[in-house]
Amino acid sequence: MDIKMRHAMKKPQAGFTLIELLVVVLIIGILAAIAVPQYFKVVEKGRFSEATSCFSVIKGAQERYMLKNNTYSPNPTSLDVNCPNPGKAFNGVAFTGGSAAYTATLTRRTPTPATYGAYVVTYVGPAGTMSCSVAACTTDLLP
Repeated sequence: MDIKMRHAMKKPQAGFTLIELLVVVLIIGILAAIAVPQYFKVVEKGRFSEATSCFSVIKGAQERYMLKNNTYSPNPTSLDVNCPNPGKAFNGVAFTGGSAAYTATLTRRTPTPATYGAYVVTYVGPAGTMSCSVAACTTDLLP
């Protein structure tokens, strides 16, 4: 057999070229760049719902306190509330209260995603308005 015949009879080499591998790695990198920030946003929404749930409990307790005492409680210990420290995400509840309204605030513990940082969530009752100290928190997390 001559050299041309031997070369033609060889099996083609299996595998991927370097360009194909680079394209796959590039596509995975682009998908990760899109998915990771969305993941952090979803996780932070879950933690923010802890604050919303705590405010809901506080609202009910404040309304019961108002019926008994004709004023809102300025002190969380005087309420029948079991959320002075809602999960690992937030510090304890800070209160102000009076005859017409009350305010409850929760401060986000660090570390948090860089998008939000250590933000403060404020709930004003009985109106039920909620606000956040960081613009990204206001647009992404508030209901």
